[in-house]
Amino acid sequence: MTLLSGVDSSSACTTAALGCLQSSGIAFVGRYYSRTTQIAGEKLTQSEAQLILSAGMHIVTVYEDGPTSYSYFSASRGTADAQGALQQAAAVGQPKGTTIYFTVDYDATSSDIAGNIKLYFQAIDQAFNGVYYVGVYGSGSVCSAMKSAGLATYAWLAQSTGWSGYANFNGWVIKQGLEGSVCGLNSDTDVAQNDFGGFNFLSYMTTT
Repeated sequence: MTLLSGVDSSSACTTAALGCLQSSGIAFVGRYYSRTTQIAGEKLTQSEAQLILSAGMHIVTVYEDGPTSYSYFSASRGTADAQGALQQAAAVGQPKGTTIYFTVDYDATSSDIAGNIKLYFQAIDQAFNGVYYVGVYGSGSVCSAMKSAGLATYAWLAQSTGWSGYANFNGWVIKQGLEGSVCGLNSDTDVAQNDFGGFNFLSYMTTT
C-alpha cells in the first residue's frame, strides 16, 4: 500500500512554504473552514487554494470551531456548521462531490458519541444532501461509529494514541502524526491512503 505524506495547517500557505513542502514530498495540505475563528490566516481562501493547487498538491478541507467538549455538539450546531462550511466551500470554489471533514477534538465517551455527536453528524448529513461527502476527524471510536451509522464516508484518525479506539480502528483514509512546524507552517503531519477526499487542480478547474 502506498501512503501519501501531507500536513494539516492552521497557517496560510505562502509560495515559499509550498516550495519547501514540494521538496519535502508533501502531496496534500489540510486547511480550515470556520465561522468563529479570529486567527489571521487560519481559514482557507480562494487565492490560497489556487496557490496550493497550482503547486500540484491536493487540498483537504476541515471545518472546526472549537469542538473540544460534549457541550459543543447538538443538532442545531450541526446545521449551523454545515451551512457555514457550504458557504465557505462555495467561496473557495471547492468542487462538489469532494469531502469536508468535521472534527470531534476530544476523547468522547460512548454515550457522548451515541448522543449529541450523532445528532450533530445527522444534521450535517441532512444539510449537505449529497452535495459534498461528510468526513469525520476524531478518535477511533468516533470515526468507527460515524462511518458505521452511514453519517461519514471518510475518516481521519486523530493523533492522540490514548483516545478510545485508536489501536483498533483501521478504516481511516488519513492518519494524523506529530504536531510541529513544517516549512514554517504551524502544522501536524499526516499520511493518507486510497481516496482520501481531497481535490486537485484538475477537479478544481472544472468547477470554476
